[in-house]
Amino acid sequence: MTSFAGLPLTVKEHPRARRILVKLVPGKGLVVVVPRGYRHSAVADILAEKRQWIEHTRDALAKRGLDLSGQTPDPPDHLEFRAADRSHPVDYLDRPGRTTVTPNADRLLVRGPLADTPATLRALQTFTVKRAREFALPRLDTLSRRLALPYAALRLRRQRTRWGSCSARGAISLNAKLLFLPPELVDQLLLHELCHTRHLNHSPAYWALVEHHQPDCKRLEHELSRGGKYVPAWFAWEGDGMA
Repeated sequence: MTSFAGLPLTVKEHPRARRILVKLVPGKGLVVVVPRGYRHSAVADILAEKRQWIEHTRDALAKRGLDLSGQTPDPPDHLEFRAADRSHPVDYLDRPGRTTVTPNADRLLVRGPLADTPATLRALQTFTVKRAREFALPRLDTLSRRLALPYAALRLRRQRTRWGSCSARGAISLNAKLLFLPPELVDQLLLHELCHTRHLNHSPAYWALVEHHQPDCKRLEHELSRGGKYVPAWFAWEGDGMA
């Protein structure tokens, strides 16, 4: 079996697995993790039992714009950073060696073996994560000072689904995918996490604080929950070995 419920299927053995784990992974499809030595032929019965959940989750993720096809996308001809109102055309130079991304005015030059599409995508993802931090840090600082909601630190990386989080010590983590969101959704995301420095929960007091600073927060939160539709396939792609 190579697919199930219209999704590519991957079955992996894990030496520390003690039970069967079924998950839907953006960029990969349906992934089943089994203990070492488990009969792969029994996976079909497990999937049949979980079909309703799998189909419901598949449809919910698709509505959020998350790609579950498992296919390796083509490298982009331009990078559209909607949050920063910047667009960078991309030029490619085929050459051996490590793939690199170099800014050249408003254009980007990607040097490397063009036949190695995964390496090209990873290089562009790494470049984008750096750009996302350069964009998010000053924006978060400005909003933090304006609202008198201080935070302890900023961590930014590429995550599968969660847009952000805030630790008990006030360290905020953000998803680099925010660079593809409309600016108003970025500001809502930053506000959402800054308010967690006061209330580390989603209590009525927390939402009252959010609404005090942004009366339109309910609409924006709903749009943010579907923000995956703004993220291009090449950045959402995970591939083998990706976090």
